[in-house]
Amino acid sequence: MPTETLTRNGERTVQPDPSAPVSEEELRQWARKHVGRVRRLKMNVAAYVFGLLVLTPVWALTEWQSNGGFERWSDNSQPGDWEPWILYVAFIWGIVVAIEALKVYFDRPTTEAEVDRTLERLRSGG
Repeated sequence: MPTETLTRNGERTVQPDPSAPVSEEELRQWARKHVGRVRRLKMNVAAYVFGLLVLTPVWALTEWQSNGGFERWSDNSQPGDWEPWILYVAFIWGIVVAIEALKVYFDRPTTEAEVDRTLERLRSGG
């Protein structure tokens, strides 16, 4: 239900109901974008898990071999230090996926009430 208010200069204005829903077409457009973002997030999570499942054994095998792992079965070799590069990859890649997950989680359509509040704030100079 529209409400009537007075402005600073004494004029009456009719404002839309802030609780009025967004139009059906706008909701459909937002829903399509949201579904696409959720699908992209699922693909990125699957790629993250699959990528780490592939990279971890590769890392373990190369580190074991470069630090004399295969030589342990022979003479008296000493094991070396392993480089934890897999942790850097997992951490950075995990941050990227987490940021995308937060974007999908906090994504919501803009309502007319939010637009009206922002316009009022801008008009009042605040």
